Amino acid sequence: MRVRLAKEDVNSNYKVSLIDVSREKDFVKILEDYNIKYKRTEYFKDLFMYKLIDINSKFIMILQEKASNYIKYIEPVSIYSLPLQIEDEDGEIPVVYPEENKDYVTLGVIDNGIAHIKHLDPWIKRVHTRFLREETSTTHGTFVSGIALYGDKLENREIVKNEPFYLLDATVLSATTIEEDDLLKNITLAIEENYKRVKIWNLSLSVRLGIEEDTFSDFGVVLDHLQKTYGVLILKSAGNGGNFMKQLPKGKLYHGSDSLLSLVVGSITNEGYASNYSRVGLGPKGTIKPDIASYGGDLLRGDNGEMIMKGVNSFSRNGNVASSSGTSFATARISSLATIIYQNICKDFKDFSDFNPILLKALIIHSAKNTDKNLSVEEIGYGIPSTSTEILSYFKNENIKIFNGVMEKNQEIELDASFFNYKKDIKIKLTLVYDTEFDYLQKGDYIKSDIKIKNISENGKNLTRKFEGILERNKKIELYSDNDIKKNYTLIIEKLN
Repeated sequence: MRVRLAKEDVNSNYKVSLIDVSREKDFVKILEDYNIKYKRTEYFKDLFMYKLIDINSKFIMILQEKASNYIKYIEPVSIYSLPLQIEDEDGEIPVVYPEENKDYVTLGVIDNGIAHIKHLDPWIKRVHTRFLREETSTTHGTFVSGIALYGDKLENREIVKNEPFYLLDATVLSATTIEEDDLLKNITLAIEENYKRVKIWNLSLSVRLGIEEDTFSDFGVVLDHLQKTYGVLILKSAGNGGNFMKQLPKGKLYHGSDSLLSLVVGSITNEGYASNYSRVGLGPKGTIKPDIASYGGDLLRGDNGEMIMKGVNSFSRNGNVASSSGTSFATARISSLATIIYQNICKDFKDFSDFNPILLKALIIHSAKNTDKNLSVEEIGYGIPSTSTEILSYFKNENIKIFNGVMEKNQEIELDASFFNYKKDIKIKLTLVYDTEFDYLQKGDYIKSDIKIKNISENGKNLTRKFEGILERNKKIELYSDNDIKKNYTLIIEKLN
């Protein structure tokens, strides 16, 4: 039983997770015997959380005595609030409008609402909310959406090579704070109710708890379950930290940023450094997180201890050009990138039956490169992705082969001799991305079945693998696994010489 107490042991709301769900009735009886108010939130079958209202260490000691053998952990409920510094800037850019008779896909923006300003209103296809309009601040969601649609124009340079698409405003929190269980439930409902029409989701929200070394967070587990169940792709921000203001090392990624199926995004500065605030990995069990990074601006500590912002541009909720900094806004660029790629390869704009999140992840990760500052994988994962135009060119590039499939224990990939230009060997870049079944209750390994590449990438369990090296012409690429659970995969092989 893992216990984390609130600061100064003040009465707080605590969350409790059970290892043995068969003991749930025993647990509830203890709560009722001691007149503890509680709320049970179920995210999916057998994954639920109890929120105990207004308790302190005195009652936690009782739980340790009576229920420690079937409680996994007890810790304060994380409260999400939205601190956001937005500064108005000078400038104006033209409004882009939908073209008649043109098909667009929709990006879901899970946030605090999108203001219907002139630049965004033509693109807001639908609003999903459980809040009254006057309860919703729309500050953060508007800024995220502005970058997703107009990011390149606002920076006056090509980062994504933007194209327009529709937006779904999924408002999951109001202008006030929200506790973790309510936030996760609202995210779940947004995706459950809209997954048939929206396949790509921007989630630039985090609860303020650092990830664990060996255990995946409830937030991360819920995000993985949603993506497996509903066939969607979530782009998740790494989270922001203020340790640089105290001249301390960066903090670990926040809960939710350990989701293995999500593309998790860190932030870099205009100069190619990792942003001071961008939180770092690796993920639990040595998994690669964040996956990638993009431009999210910078925050600096001034000589007098003040915070200086060198922000990215977007829109305030009143429609003005404004600036701010955060991994949220780096994530919005990658959400835009993924949406544009899919919009260009999509054939089924009615049911989206051709949507393949594994392919999108693989394309983006394959394109990613380090900056000239040689940043660490803990800071930026696989690096900074290319533009949408360059990634889409892969489909017509004779030096790139893309394999999509389903495998169980073994799969052999054979390349034609012409791909080698009939040479003895060639230098290649190889990217493998796959999905798998998860042990959501984490009684064993969270990743139930992984894929390794024989003689190339065989260390650890991770859903992404990337490698550069020499491939001999007579050698097949052998993918293998430790069991026969079916796994969707994408393998990209690029000839470098």
